[in-house]
Amino acid sequence: MKALRIGIDASGIAGGKEATGLQRYTACLIKYLVVLAEAENIELFLYFARPVRPAAKQPGQLLASLMDDASVHWRTAPFERGWYRVFMGLAMHRDRLDLFHFPAPLMSGYCPVPSTVTFHDLAAASLSGPQTEKERRYLPAALDAGKRATTLIAVSQSAGQEVSRSLGRSDVQVILEGVDLAQFKPSPENVAEIKQRYGLERYILCVGTLQTRKNHLGLIQAFAQIADQAPHTLVIAGRDGSGAEAIRQYLEVHPGLRVQLIGYVEDALLPALYSGADALVLPSLWEGFGLPLIEAMACGTPVLTSNVSSLVEIGGDAVLLVDPQNIDDIARQLHKLLTDQALRAKLIEAGFVRARSMSWETTAKQTIDVYRRT
Repeated sequence: MKALRIGIDASGIAGGKEATGLQRYTACLIKYLVVLAEAENIELFLYFARPVRPAAKQPGQLLASLMDDASVHWRTAPFERGWYRVFMGLAMHRDRLDLFHFPAPLMSGYCPVPSTVTFHDLAAASLSGPQTEKERRYLPAALDAGKRATTLIAVSQSAGQEVSRSLGRSDVQVILEGVDLAQFKPSPENVAEIKQRYGLERYILCVGTLQTRKNHLGLIQAFAQIADQAPHTLVIAGRDGSGAEAIRQYLEVHPGLRVQLIGYVEDALLPALYSGADALVLPSLWEGFGLPLIEAMACGTPVLTSNVSSLVEIGGDAVLLVDPQNIDDIARQLHKLLTDQALRAKLIEAGFVRARSMSWETTAKQTIDVYRRT
């Protein structure tokens, strides 16, 4: 039987970039598609808009490991200008692809083969508030991709409903993301080193880009209410986004708060950072999936998160839920999570079970099923 020839836009993991949730999705999906390639009779063509840098840090290490894999073919744009507009589509035609997968909602202008597009959220259409220029450009491109794609994947039921409402399409396939249990697991042997690196003792952790929708300000204000009842520092890990300026301004006006912004943390350090935290707190106003939830669970860290969007769905019975709009509720439940040992033990055990139920191999298998139906 002829192998199914699948193209994937892998530009986001070409190396030299800070790996966010989108890059991790792309990297992990490709990793497990390669694992399944022979059994599933598929052939992968990885497309890059710029030269590949396999020696770079995450996620370039994945690409380096695939260099000699016979089931993977590499296509790099001869020049970046005009690649997405025309030449990417010409390359698809030359490679005689059966289908092309865009892991983010950004499609090439010319796409001569059936296409699958993954949506992680459409928060830009659902939420108001300040946005970066990149965030403002995202929505028109995403809506265009959603209208032109042959099939659509959403990473949660919540995201799928959001996409269906915005695009008027009822054919969105929901495929949950996963967690790499080989990487994300309790790492007590590395906790002392991570605490020394960042000058920490006991801490509460929040992981995510400093965007307004992540509700970092609400979390900081809630932490301020209980700071005199707990010895912890609130540690926020993430690169700057639309909410960074407001957070820094707030901390300048309130210099006594034990809040530490540590910036972007590379993937290799995250398991130890999760493992050393007394709690992972993600009180977002909106999330398409929320990878830090299951990563923290897999590391044995109890989780507090919001009772909105995908977070309820992904957290299940393994998280403590709060109203993200209610500062008092966040503060009250956070204090409970830090002090109620029975609750902590219950959430930690449930978190291990929840994390084990979400694998990237399952994500890849379900994605291949979508390819075959496209």
